[in-house]
Amino acid sequence: VSGYRVAGKTGTAHKSEAGGYAEDKYVSVFAGLAPASNPRLALAIMIDEPGTGVYYGGQVAGPVFSAIMEEALRILNVAPDAMTPATVVSASSAASAQRASAMDGGRAREQDEPSKGGQG
Repeated sequence: VSGYRVAGKTGTAHKSEAGGYAEDKYVSVFAGLAPASNPRLALAIMIDEPGTGVYYGGQVAGPVFSAIMEEALRILNVAPDAMTPATVVSASSAASAQRASAMDGGRAREQDEPSKGGQG
């Protein structure tokens, strides 16, 4: 959802049938809310038996969620809360950065800071 941070969860499940689960029939789900910093809307998308050969929730239901949520936020005039792309990090890369910083006493962070007063 362009301009907004979203909290969401994907899901993919085999459909049940007599005697167990169907090998080739799925339900694809994406549920989320936005903006993540101060949620105004919640939305769940469920696609029953997607027919494109792709069936994972993030691939099938995710784009539908994005399109609907983006338009709903625009209509309701909800202010964007997105961080700039350069500051968006995954939880695993953030944890790695914290471990690296702890190991070097924070020197890596100091080196990455912009210089002040034209020095540096």
